[in-house]
Amino acid sequence: MFPARILSACFAFTIGCVFAYPQKGDTFLGINLRPNVLVIVKEIEDKTHRPIHAEFAQQPEFQLGASYIDDDTGEAVIVVDPGVKSDARKLEAIITHELLHLRLRVNNYPTFIFSPNIRTAKGRAIDVEQEHVNDLRSMIEHLVFKADMEKFGLYKFIDLAGDTADDARNRKGDEDGQGDAINYARAILEYPDPKDTALVKQLFQANGWTRSMKDGSEIANAISTSMLNTPKDVEAVFLRCLLILYRPPGASFTFTFSVDPENKYFRRLVINSPKTVKKRT
Repeated sequence: MFPARILSACFAFTIGCVFAYPQKGDTFLGINLRPNVLVIVKEIEDKTHRPIHAEFAQQPEFQLGASYIDDDTGEAVIVVDPGVKSDARKLEAIITHELLHLRLRVNNYPTFIFSPNIRTAKGRAIDVEQEHVNDLRSMIEHLVFKADMEKFGLYKFIDLAGDTADDARNRKGDEDGQGDAINYARAILEYPDPKDTALVKQLFQANGWTRSMKDGSEIANAISTSMLNTPKDVEAVFLRCLLILYRPPGASFTFTFSVDPENKYFRRLVINSPKTVKKRT
């Protein structure tokens, strides 16, 4: 019914050559993780009843790693771009970030996937819009474990502040879309330096991307002002943001969620809608 791998991190799908790197003792992708990070590894492995599989795999531009629970085996998987192999501190930061996402997975925090029945003008939503759903959910999860990101000092080593600005420069003259609204929200919520956020605003204004600025600001506000203590809290704010990202045709319209009956290893909710989803680009 659904793709076998729905990634649970903000860095999307892996491509290219894969380099398996077996874990040995306290090492993970060839480095020694701190004891408090190994506690997270143990929790995930205890709840999946198998070791985490980790490997290096080339990532698309602007992406450093990804993680997911395999639909077929229940195995937790982490992939990291081989370009960071030589930087042990950055590598540990990326691994830890992915472990924090996986810890939510094994504690019943849901992923979301469009029903194959939902269509857009460009095709099935699951084919053309799913990446935005993945990014939205990941952005919400970053607020869930923000305190851990700060405690482990991960923001020093995972700083993607320039990526949205570079993308906006490269796409000057293009129309904006849902992905731009999410990137704008991310700039508000996650960029540690206000100057980087201001630069994104300036570039979006120059591109005429006013819809994405409006939607991104509303999404950022919805996330930052919500309680995010439980899986149900995440479901509620995700629905709020989804209705901003895909503006409903009327006040009575809403998306609904149903549990994916084919998934037995983690909680995945199917996004249902009685109407066609509107894609802006």
